[in-house]
Amino acid sequence: MSEARCDVAVLGGGPAGAGVALALRARTRLSVTLVERTSHGAPRIGETLPPNARRALVALGVWDRFLRDGHLPSRGTASCWGSATVGHHDTLMAPFGSAWHLDRSRFDASLCAQVAERGGTVRTGTTLVECEDLSLEGFQLHLSHPVEGPTSLRARFVVDATGWRAGFATSQGARRVVVDRGFALYGDFRLREGAAFSTQALVEARPEGWWYSALLPSGRVVVALMGDGESLRGVRGAEAWLGLLARTTATRERLEACDFSGAPPRAVPASVACLDRVHAEHWLAVGDAACALDSLSSQGITQALGSALLAAEALDQHLRGRPGALEAYAARVRQAFAEHLRTRDHYYREERRWPDAPFWRNRRESLAARALAA
Repeated sequence: MSEARCDVAVLGGGPAGAGVALALRARTRLSVTLVERTSHGAPRIGETLPPNARRALVALGVWDRFLRDGHLPSRGTASCWGSATVGHHDTLMAPFGSAWHLDRSRFDASLCAQVAERGGTVRTGTTLVECEDLSLEGFQLHLSHPVEGPTSLRARFVVDATGWRAGFATSQGARRVVVDRGFALYGDFRLREGAAFSTQALVEARPEGWWYSALLPSGRVVVALMGDGESLRGVRGAEAWLGLLARTTATRERLEACDFSGAPPRAVPASVACLDRVHAEHWLAVGDAACALDSLSSQGITQALGSALLAAEALDQHLRGRPGALEAYAARVRQAFAEHLRTRDHYYREERRWPDAPFWRNRRESLAARALAA
């Protein structure tokens, strides 16, 4: 079995993992190996990029490539929240320009390609099988690839960017603290040729939760119902999901220009959670692995890119021997998550039309005051 070595192994090739690798290659001489279990072929969830994400993309040096990659500019968001009236938040005059609806697979693949262009090693389609703690020398990672077979990677430091599961961090004893446990049911539509469709994303609150819809590049329209185990009990197949969709107003009207794909909705976890500790001496967690935000904020990718920049800076200082660098990173992650929870509380309190419906009752019971106190 072949063995390779690197200074930093990044587990996960999404925005957080690729962001850390890009920043490290741009600012340091550290050798970086990025390990991604997929090949970026299948559609990925998470398509909205707000205007302020431009700052992180510029800081990572990938903004010009992003503009060439063919993502769809968006005028912002519209919402039916707190009333049946559609409100609009237009980004036309925003200081950072338009929002964006992404081809997520293309976006993630492009970031990973730029890691390789900057001298990093990128290993896609590769799975972490197990790891050995080498104490002061870091970790020995045992990997598997369907064609290359088993390999070994020795790393001084590991970055967990594996998403909300935080697979590596939890294997090292970190614990996920769940503030609110929810999930989403995603379905796909196709815009008819020649039909018009707003580039604004739409959020519509309903008794069972809230609906999200957005036009993506190439005419695909993604539609998601965000709920929880109680509010969506029994809603699994396309028929039940489409039945709830038919009761919406603004969402149903905009989808009249589309055709349903016919594929069953995909269930995706959408919990709000954080790790009780986001680092140790030879590893740290970043992006959703460190803390997963409420999808309502549309800040998941922006948060991932921003935390990647912070993590890369902290990691560089830590490996140079600066005391407290990782603790300072952890404090900023905790502070940002607490601020997110307070903002989230504000928005969920604004919707009062169905106080006894399970979804909205459960949101009141999981508000951040209790979570922060705990």
